[in-house]
Amino acid sequence: MRYSVCVDMLFSNEEFGKRLEFAKMCDIQAIEFWKWSNKNIDAISEKIKKTGLGVSVFNIDSSSPKLSDELSRGILNTGRKDDLISSLSESCKIYKKLEAAALIVLIGEKLNLSYKQQIKNIIESLKAAAEFAEKEDMTLVIEPLNDIDRKNYFLPRAREVIDIIKEIKSPNIKLLLDLYHEQLMAGNLINTISENIDVIGHIHIADAPGRHELGSGEINYKNILKTLKKLNYENYVGFEFRSTLTTDKTINNIRSFIL
Repeated sequence: MRYSVCVDMLFSNEEFGKRLEFAKMCDIQAIEFWKWSNKNIDAISEKIKKTGLGVSVFNIDSSSPKLSDELSRGILNTGRKDDLISSLSESCKIYKKLEAAALIVLIGEKLNLSYKQQIKNIIESLKAAAEFAEKEDMTLVIEPLNDIDRKNYFLPRAREVIDIIKEIKSPNIKLLLDLYHEQLMAGNLINTISENIDVIGHIHIADAPGRHELGSGEINYKNILKTLKKLNYENYVGFEFRSTLTTDKTINNIRSFIL
């Protein structure tokens, strides 16, 4: 089991390069971030070489500002396969440069289309994406987001997304299980993990309510991480929370949960 820190959320008051130094102090193996279009990828590449960190995940993105904005909300349910593949092609170059483990893809907000049509759009889009990902040896992780923080997000529960991933039947299409989002929508986290460990490609952790540091809310992360270890989970667990602590205490909080 490997760990990463989201440097777009943690240590966000610091200059970007400094965030990587703090991440290294957490005794984790990798960083993760959101958009690549607003970052100096060459500088990140050099910095991770110096620190010995890897890159676990980042978001699918585009050099087109309009498409970049749309991707940050998700376009899978729109049926825009050409835009999806174009964005994958651009993101693939960054993925390979940084030797990332996976690429995050969001589903999208509810449209003025039937539920059935939106599901069809997602399946067709992911089949096209799977063909691209298999050819390029990429892993795509599809993330459900709760529809409380992200109003009108389509398919906010893991169960619905898992069913689609199992229908796609591609080893390159996996689930990003964000346990904060799933706790708000459904709970029952350990059972969801245990029953679907084969399709989980990345896990995000933050406590609920509030998306703050582990131990601040209601989720028993000690037991969850022990469960993941027993299940021989080998992908990344990403710390993605908004800390209410000082930098030193945030680093110690992360260290205290690493098994």
